[in-house]
Amino acid sequence: MDFIENIQNSGRLAIDLVLYLMLPITVVMGGLMKVIENKRILAWLSVKLSAVTHTFGASGLSVIASTKMLFVSSVAPFPTLAKIDLMEQDQRKLAASMALVLTLTQGNISFPMIAYGVNIWVLLASSIIGGVLASAFTYYVLMRNQSAYANGTEAIEEGPKVKKTIVQSLSDGGMEGMKIAINMIPMLIITIFILTILKDLHVIDVLTKWLEPIFSSLGLPGAAVLPIITKYIAGGTAYLGVIIDQVEQGTLTARDLNIIVGLASNPVDLVGLALFSAIGPRIGKIFRYALMGALFGLLVRAVIHIVWFI
Repeated sequence: MDFIENIQNSGRLAIDLVLYLMLPITVVMGGLMKVIENKRILAWLSVKLSAVTHTFGASGLSVIASTKMLFVSSVAPFPTLAKIDLMEQDQRKLAASMALVLTLTQGNISFPMIAYGVNIWVLLASSIIGGVLASAFTYYVLMRNQSAYANGTEAIEEGPKVKKTIVQSLSDGGMEGMKIAINMIPMLIITIFILTILKDLHVIDVLTKWLEPIFSSLGLPGAAVLPIITKYIAGGTAYLGVIIDQVEQGTLTARDLNIIVGLASNPVDLVGLALFSAIGPRIGKIFRYALMGALFGLLVRAVIHIVWFI
């Protein structure tokens, strides 16, 4: 086991993934989303759909947060979720909105996998269905005995917005997308390196042997264990790198990939949970309910993918 060589290989793989696969997508999608946001289209949608979101317990602003999650990245909804933390008086809606967002797939993970056979329409549909059910389950079941309103919480009005041209919005959104992609490089290098060490120490082989019967019952090969373990330990970016590498090596098929994304393409992992729970003080207090609701929604998503692709 060559320690320095493993570090260098991890760095090369991480930079290749970020610069040639993720960066173009985050820049373009970030720019487009910024244009839509600055033109108040998302705000208009959130108002128009507030009656719909109310039926399954979520805030109207959750439409904006969900759109950013689905089409940009897991980091993109943070400002909107922080705004919901400040403006949404109903704690039940706050928890339901968070459960909705936690159930969705991330755009920076899902869109690069289209080139490897992922059915993006099924992935988006399962995300929305699972998210809506997670929100309703959180609002009507998990939070039913909780007080709707937190003491001392008042709605906060937004300040005036500076109007920007489409070109300025594209530039701002593109820069945000670039920052998201570049900021992933250090953690991606570290996680890929850790996974390489675990493989060299045969830890992954042992886990694969233990979990292979479970995965076989789902119609998945033993090779599917590594990307799913990677996802829940190291996060979505490392998971993307591992799963693409396995598809290119031929150890996973497009069918396997479409089942796996139903199980693992979401922000619920060790890194994601730490970040989401710290967005705002009120979110931190209701986060356990949101997480339980999200786990219900993720189970629904997994069943949809297993039934559809087996």
